Amino acid sequence: MTKYHESCKIAHHITSHHYYSVFKNFVKKLVGAKNVERIRRVKSAINAAKNDWYKTKPTNQTEREQKIYFVLMSVHMLEKALVMNNTKYLDAVNYDNLIQNIADLIDSGVSADSFETAGSAAIIKSALNSLSGHEDSKNKLDSLIAKYNIPENLFKGGCERFTKSEILKYTPQNWREFVRARHSVRRFKDSIISREIINEIINDAKYYPSACNRQPCRVYYSTNPEITAKILRNCDGFVSGAGGVHNCFIVTCDRSLLNQAELNDQELLNSGIFLGYLVMSIHAHGLGSCLFQFLQVNRRQELIKREFGIKSSEIIAAFVGFGELEDEIITACAQRRPNIINVIE
Repeated sequence: MTKYHESCKIAHHITSHHYYSVFKNFVKKLVGAKNVERIRRVKSAINAAKNDWYKTKPTNQTEREQKIYFVLMSVHMLEKALVMNNTKYLDAVNYDNLIQNIADLIDSGVSADSFETAGSAAIIKSALNSLSGHEDSKNKLDSLIAKYNIPENLFKGGCERFTKSEILKYTPQNWREFVRARHSVRRFKDSIISREIINEIINDAKYYPSACNRQPCRVYYSTNPEITAKILRNCDGFVSGAGGVHNCFIVTCDRSLLNQAELNDQELLNSGIFLGYLVMSIHAHGLGSCLFQFLQVNRRQELIKREFGIKSSEIIAAFVGFGELEDEIITACAQRRPNIINVIE
Protein backbone atom coordinates (compact mmCIF):
# COMPACT_ATOMS: atom_id res chain seq x y z
CA MET A 1 0.00 0.00 0.00
CA THR A 2 2.85 2.36 0.85
CA LYS A 3 4.60 1.70 -2.46
CA TYR A 4 1.35 2.38 -4.28
CA HIS A 5 0.97 5.77 -2.58
CA GLU A 6 4.62 6.62 -3.26
CA SER A 7 4.12 5.77 -6.93
CA CYS A 8 1.07 8.01 -7.07
CA LYS A 9 3.03 10.89 -5.49
CA ILE A 10 5.87 10.49 -7.99
CA ALA A 11 3.45 10.30 -10.92
CA HIS A 12 1.60 13.40 -9.65
CA HIS A 13 4.87 15.32 -9.27
CA ILE A 14 6.00 14.40 -12.80
CA THR A 15 2.67 15.30 -14.41
CA SER A 16 2.37 18.52 -12.38
CA HIS A 17 5.88 19.55 -13.39
CA HIS A 18 5.12 18.63 -16.99
CA TYR A 19 1.96 20.69 -17.14
CA TYR A 20 3.68 23.59 -15.42
CA SER A 21 6.41 23.55 -18.08
CA VAL A 22 3.80 23.40 -20.84
CA PHE A 23 1.90 26.32 -19.31
CA LYS A 24 5.11 28.34 -18.87
CA ASN A 25 6.07 27.83 -22.51
CA PHE A 26 2.54 28.75 -23.56
CA VAL A 27 2.74 32.05 -21.63
CA LYS A 28 6.13 32.82 -23.18
CA LYS A 29 4.76 32.32 -26.68
CA LEU A 30 1.66 34.33 -25.87
CA VAL A 31 3.28 37.44 -24.44
CA GLY A 32 6.89 37.09 -25.57
CA ALA A 33 10.00 36.30 -23.53
CA LYS A 34 10.68 39.97 -22.70
CA ASN A 35 7.18 40.50 -21.37
CA VAL A 36 7.47 37.39 -19.20
CA GLU A 37 10.35 39.07 -17.40
CA ARG A 38 8.36 42.28 -17.09
CA ILE A 39 5.42 40.38 -15.60
CA ARG A 40 7.81 38.73 -13.15
CA ARG A 41 9.15 42.14 -12.08
CA VAL A 42 5.63 43.57 -11.68
CA LYS A 43 4.60 40.52 -9.63
CA SER A 44 7.65 40.97 -7.40
CA ALA A 45 6.85 44.66 -6.94
CA ILE A 46 3.25 43.84 -5.97
CA ASN A 47 4.41 41.21 -3.48
CA ALA A 48 6.92 43.68 -2.01
CA ALA A 49 4.18 46.29 -1.65
CA LYS A 50 1.95 43.75 0.08
CA ASN A 51 4.74 42.80 2.48
CA ASP A 52 5.41 46.48 3.26
CA TRP A 53 1.72 47.04 3.91
CA TYR A 54 1.31 44.07 6.21
CA LYS A 55 4.34 45.24 8.20
CA THR A 56 2.57 48.55 8.85
CA LYS A 57 -0.36 46.84 10.54
CA PRO A 58 -0.53 47.69 14.21
CA THR A 59 0.49 44.42 15.84
CA ASN A 60 0.39 46.15 19.21
CA GLN A 61 -2.32 48.61 20.09
CA THR A 62 -1.48 51.49 22.37
CA GLU A 63 -2.54 51.10 25.98
CA ARG A 64 -5.44 53.50 25.44
CA GLU A 65 -6.59 51.66 22.30
CA GLN A 66 -6.41 48.36 24.18
CA LYS A 67 -8.62 49.80 26.92
CA ILE A 68 -11.12 51.16 24.37
CA TYR A 69 -11.19 47.83 22.55
CA PHE A 70 -11.71 45.86 25.76
CA VAL A 71 -14.40 48.21 27.10
CA LEU A 72 -16.40 48.19 23.84
CA MET A 73 -16.17 44.40 23.53
CA SER A 74 -17.14 43.90 27.18
CA VAL A 75 -20.18 46.17 27.12
CA HIS A 76 -21.32 44.62 23.85
CA MET A 77 -21.30 41.24 25.60
CA LEU A 78 -23.49 42.84 28.30
CA GLU A 79 -25.91 44.01 25.61
CA LYS A 80 -26.06 40.52 24.11
CA ALA A 81 -26.71 39.01 27.54
CA LEU A 82 -29.50 41.54 28.21
CA VAL A 83 -31.14 40.78 24.86
CA MET A 84 -30.92 37.02 25.52
CA ASN A 85 -31.95 37.49 29.16
CA ASN A 86 -28.82 35.62 30.21
CA THR A 87 -28.85 36.57 33.90
CA LYS A 88 -26.25 33.91 34.68
CA TYR A 89 -23.67 35.70 32.54
CA LEU A 90 -24.73 39.15 33.75
CA ASP A 91 -24.45 38.09 37.37
CA ALA A 92 -20.91 36.72 36.87
CA VAL A 93 -19.40 39.84 35.24
CA ASN A 94 -16.68 41.71 37.13
CA TYR A 95 -18.30 45.15 36.97
CA ASP A 96 -15.66 46.75 39.16
CA ASN A 97 -13.04 46.09 36.46
CA LEU A 98 -15.27 47.57 33.75
CA ILE A 99 -15.92 50.67 35.85
CA GLN A 100 -12.19 51.07 36.54
CA ASN A 101 -11.43 50.74 32.82
CA ILE A 102 -13.78 53.65 32.08
CA ALA A 103 -12.03 55.72 34.74
CA ASP A 104 -8.67 54.82 33.17
CA LEU A 105 -9.97 55.86 29.76
CA ILE A 106 -11.00 59.29 31.03
CA ASP A 107 -7.70 59.70 32.89
CA SER A 108 -5.85 58.88 29.65
CA GLY A 109 -7.60 61.74 27.85
CA VAL A 110 -10.78 60.18 26.43
CA SER A 111 -13.65 62.64 26.87
CA ALA A 112 -16.19 61.88 29.60
CA ASP A 113 -19.02 62.53 27.13
CA SER A 114 -17.61 60.30 24.37
CA PHE A 115 -19.28 57.20 22.97
CA GLU A 116 -16.56 55.03 24.52
CA THR A 117 -17.07 56.34 28.05
CA ALA A 118 -20.61 57.71 28.42
CA GLY A 119 -22.04 55.06 26.09
CA SER A 120 -20.29 52.25 27.95
CA ALA A 121 -21.33 53.63 31.35
CA ALA A 122 -24.96 53.66 30.17
CA ILE A 123 -24.77 49.99 29.18
CA ILE A 124 -23.12 48.97 32.46
CA LYS A 125 -25.78 50.87 34.40
CA SER A 126 -28.52 49.12 32.46
CA ALA A 127 -26.96 45.72 33.15
CA LEU A 128 -26.58 46.42 36.86
CA ASN A 129 -30.15 47.74 37.14
CA SER A 130 -31.39 44.44 35.72
CA LEU A 131 -29.82 42.55 38.63
CA SER A 132 -30.51 42.30 42.32
CA GLY A 133 -27.50 42.81 44.56
CA HIS A 134 -24.16 44.15 43.24
CA GLU A 135 -24.72 47.21 45.44
CA ASP A 136 -21.01 47.99 45.71
CA SER A 137 -20.64 48.05 41.92
CA LYS A 138 -23.75 50.19 41.54
CA ASN A 139 -22.36 52.70 44.05
CA LYS A 140 -18.96 52.72 42.31
CA LEU A 141 -20.61 53.43 38.97
CA ASP A 142 -22.66 56.29 40.46
CA SER A 143 -19.48 57.70 42.04
CA LEU A 144 -17.68 57.45 38.66
CA ILE A 145 -20.52 59.28 36.89
CA ALA A 146 -20.53 62.03 39.53
CA LYS A 147 -16.74 62.37 39.72
CA TYR A 148 -16.22 62.83 35.97
CA ASN A 149 -19.58 64.48 35.29
CA ILE A 150 -20.51 61.78 32.74
CA PRO A 151 -23.81 62.74 31.03
CA GLU A 152 -26.26 59.90 31.75
CA ASN A 153 -28.82 60.57 29.03
CA LEU A 154 -26.46 61.20 26.12
CA PHE A 155 -26.37 57.57 24.96
CA LYS A 156 -28.88 54.75 25.28
CA GLY A 157 -27.68 51.62 27.05
CA GLY A 158 -28.77 48.02 27.31
CA CYS A 159 -31.68 46.85 25.17
CA GLU A 160 -34.96 48.11 23.76
CA ARG A 161 -38.28 46.42 23.08
CA PHE A 162 -40.31 46.90 19.90
CA THR A 163 -43.48 45.39 18.53
CA LYS A 164 -43.52 43.86 15.08
CA SER A 165 -45.78 46.66 13.84
CA GLU A 166 -43.32 49.28 15.09
CA ILE A 167 -40.45 47.61 13.23
CA LEU A 168 -42.44 47.32 9.98
CA LYS A 169 -44.10 50.72 10.26
CA TYR A 170 -41.63 52.45 7.96
CA THR A 171 -40.91 49.56 5.57
CA PRO A 172 -41.07 51.16 2.09
CA GLN A 173 -43.50 49.46 -0.26
CA ASN A 174 -41.40 50.34 -3.29
CA TRP A 175 -38.07 49.17 -1.83
CA ARG A 176 -37.36 47.00 -4.89
CA GLU A 177 -37.83 49.93 -7.26
CA PHE A 178 -35.79 52.22 -4.98
CA VAL A 179 -32.81 49.85 -4.94
CA ARG A 180 -32.92 49.22 -8.67
CA ALA A 181 -33.15 52.96 -9.43
CA ARG A 182 -29.73 53.60 -7.89
CA HIS A 183 -26.90 53.79 -10.47
CA SER A 184 -23.20 54.60 -10.42
CA VAL A 185 -22.89 58.15 -11.71
CA ARG A 186 -19.63 59.93 -12.66
CA ARG A 187 -20.94 63.29 -13.92
CA PHE A 188 -22.80 65.79 -11.78
CA LYS A 189 -23.93 69.38 -11.72
CA ASP A 190 -21.24 71.92 -10.85
CA SER A 191 -22.14 72.40 -7.19
CA ILE A 192 -20.80 71.64 -3.72
CA ILE A 193 -23.24 69.81 -1.45
CA SER A 194 -23.91 71.65 1.81
CA ARG A 195 -22.42 70.44 5.08
CA GLU A 196 -25.92 70.02 6.54
CA ILE A 197 -26.99 67.53 3.85
CA ILE A 198 -23.64 65.70 4.02
CA ASN A 199 -24.00 65.29 7.78
CA GLU A 200 -27.54 63.94 7.30
CA ILE A 201 -26.25 61.39 4.77
CA ILE A 202 -23.50 60.17 7.08
CA ASN A 203 -25.73 60.14 10.17
CA ASP A 204 -28.25 57.93 8.36
CA ALA A 205 -25.52 55.60 7.07
CA LYS A 206 -23.98 55.11 10.52
CA TYR A 207 -26.86 52.81 11.48
CA TYR A 208 -25.07 50.06 9.58
CA PRO A 209 -24.47 46.81 11.52
CA SER A 210 -20.86 46.40 12.65
CA ALA A 211 -18.83 43.70 14.39
CA CYS A 212 -19.74 43.80 18.09
CA ASN A 213 -21.12 47.32 17.53
CA ARG A 214 -17.61 48.78 17.46
CA GLN A 215 -18.52 51.03 14.50
CA PRO A 216 -14.95 51.31 13.15
CA CYS A 217 -15.75 53.17 9.91
CA ARG A 218 -14.91 56.86 9.55
CA VAL A 219 -15.73 59.44 6.85
CA TYR A 220 -13.58 62.39 5.76
CA TYR A 221 -14.86 65.15 3.49
CA SER A 222 -14.54 68.86 2.82
CA THR A 223 -16.92 71.51 1.50
CA ASN A 224 -13.90 73.58 0.47
CA PRO A 225 -13.67 73.20 -3.36
CA GLU A 226 -9.85 73.40 -3.33
CA ILE A 227 -9.47 70.66 -0.73
CA THR A 228 -12.13 68.53 -2.49
CA ALA A 229 -10.22 68.89 -5.76
CA LYS A 230 -7.05 67.78 -3.96
CA ILE A 231 -8.87 64.70 -2.64
CA LEU A 232 -10.21 63.86 -6.09
CA ARG A 233 -6.74 64.05 -7.65
CA ASN A 234 -5.87 60.97 -5.60
CA CYS A 235 -8.89 59.12 -6.86
CA ASP A 236 -8.41 57.26 -10.16
CA GLY A 237 -11.63 56.71 -12.06
CA PHE A 238 -13.24 60.06 -11.27
CA VAL A 239 -13.31 63.07 -13.55
CA SER A 240 -13.09 66.32 -11.62
CA GLY A 241 -13.95 69.73 -12.97
CA ALA A 242 -16.94 70.99 -14.95
CA GLY A 243 -19.40 68.19 -15.63
CA GLY A 244 -17.42 65.83 -13.41
CA VAL A 245 -17.23 65.11 -9.68
CA HIS A 246 -17.10 67.93 -7.14
CA ASN A 247 -17.86 66.12 -3.87
CA CYS A 248 -16.01 63.17 -2.41
CA PHE A 249 -15.95 61.05 0.74
CA ILE A 250 -12.86 59.22 1.97
CA VAL A 251 -14.12 56.17 3.87
CA THR A 252 -11.74 54.48 6.31
CA CYS A 253 -11.83 51.69 8.87
CA ASP A 254 -10.06 52.14 12.22
CA ARG A 255 -8.05 48.96 12.81
CA SER A 256 -7.36 49.86 16.44
CA LEU A 257 -10.92 48.72 17.21
CA LEU A 258 -10.20 45.26 15.80
CA ASN A 259 -7.87 42.66 17.23
CA GLN A 260 -4.99 41.22 15.22
CA ALA A 261 -6.86 38.03 14.31
CA GLU A 262 -9.65 40.08 12.71
CA LEU A 263 -7.44 42.22 10.46
CA ASN A 264 -7.93 41.59 6.72
CA ASP A 265 -11.35 40.24 7.60
CA GLN A 266 -13.52 42.43 9.78
CA GLU A 267 -11.93 45.65 8.53
CA LEU A 268 -13.01 44.85 4.98
CA LEU A 269 -16.36 43.39 6.03
CA ASN A 270 -17.25 46.46 8.13
CA SER A 271 -16.14 48.83 5.38
CA GLY A 272 -18.19 46.99 2.76
CA ILE A 273 -21.36 47.04 4.86
CA PHE A 274 -20.94 50.73 5.69
CA LEU A 275 -20.31 51.67 2.05
CA GLY A 276 -23.52 49.92 1.03
CA TYR A 277 -25.47 51.96 3.57
CA LEU A 278 -23.65 55.15 2.57
CA VAL A 279 -24.40 54.99 -1.17
CA MET A 280 -28.05 54.12 -0.47
CA SER A 281 -28.25 57.05 1.95
CA ILE A 282 -26.87 59.30 -0.77
CA HIS A 283 -29.52 57.90 -3.13
CA ALA A 284 -32.26 58.48 -0.52
CA HIS A 285 -31.22 62.14 -0.31
CA GLY A 286 -31.82 62.57 -4.05
CA LEU A 287 -28.15 62.62 -5.04
CA GLY A 288 -26.02 60.38 -7.23
CA SER A 289 -22.82 58.55 -6.33
CA CYS A 290 -20.05 56.33 -7.57
CA LEU A 291 -17.88 54.14 -5.36
CA PHE A 292 -14.19 53.76 -6.13
CA GLN A 293 -12.27 51.02 -4.34
CA PHE A 294 -8.81 51.80 -3.03
CA LEU A 295 -6.23 49.03 -2.84
CA GLN A 296 -4.88 48.35 0.63
CA VAL A 297 -1.46 47.57 -0.84
CA ASN A 298 -1.38 50.94 -2.61
CA ARG A 299 1.64 52.93 -1.40
CA ARG A 300 -0.44 56.11 -1.62
CA GLN A 301 -2.29 55.01 1.52
CA GLU A 302 0.29 56.57 3.82
CA LEU A 303 0.76 59.64 1.61
CA ILE A 304 -2.97 60.39 1.54
CA LYS A 305 -3.34 59.74 5.27
CA ARG A 306 -0.58 62.25 6.03
CA GLU A 307 -2.03 64.75 3.55
CA PHE A 308 -5.51 64.76 5.10
CA GLY A 309 -4.72 64.03 8.76
CA ILE A 310 -6.08 60.48 8.81
CA LYS A 311 -4.95 58.34 11.75
CA SER A 312 -2.20 55.82 11.05
CA SER A 313 -4.37 53.03 12.49
CA GLU A 314 -7.02 53.59 9.79
CA ILE A 315 -7.04 52.02 6.34
CA ILE A 316 -8.58 53.83 3.39
CA ALA A 317 -11.33 51.48 2.21
CA ALA A 318 -12.75 53.54 -0.66
CA PHE A 319 -13.52 56.93 -2.14
CA VAL A 320 -17.14 57.83 -2.89
CA GLY A 321 -17.82 60.56 -5.42
CA PHE A 322 -21.28 62.11 -5.17
CA GLY A 323 -23.25 65.15 -6.21
CA GLU A 324 -26.38 66.70 -7.63
CA LEU A 325 -27.73 64.75 -10.60
CA GLU A 326 -27.88 66.34 -14.03
CA ASP A 327 -31.20 66.39 -15.86
CA GLU A 328 -30.04 63.58 -18.16
CA ILE A 329 -27.79 60.83 -16.83
CA ILE A 330 -25.65 58.34 -18.74
CA THR A 331 -24.62 55.21 -16.85
CA ALA A 332 -23.32 51.75 -17.70
CA CYS A 333 -26.06 49.17 -18.25
CA ALA A 334 -24.72 47.23 -15.26
CA GLN A 335 -26.38 43.96 -16.23
CA ARG A 336 -26.78 41.70 -13.22
CA ARG A 337 -25.69 38.08 -13.22
CA PRO A 338 -28.69 35.89 -14.04
CA ASN A 339 -28.21 33.55 -11.10
CA ILE A 340 -26.25 34.07 -7.90
CA ILE A 341 -28.63 32.08 -5.72
CA ASN A 342 -27.55 28.65 -4.55
CA VAL A 343 -29.99 26.48 -2.64
CA ILE A 344 -28.50 24.02 -0.16
CA GLU A 345 -30.92 21.12 0.32
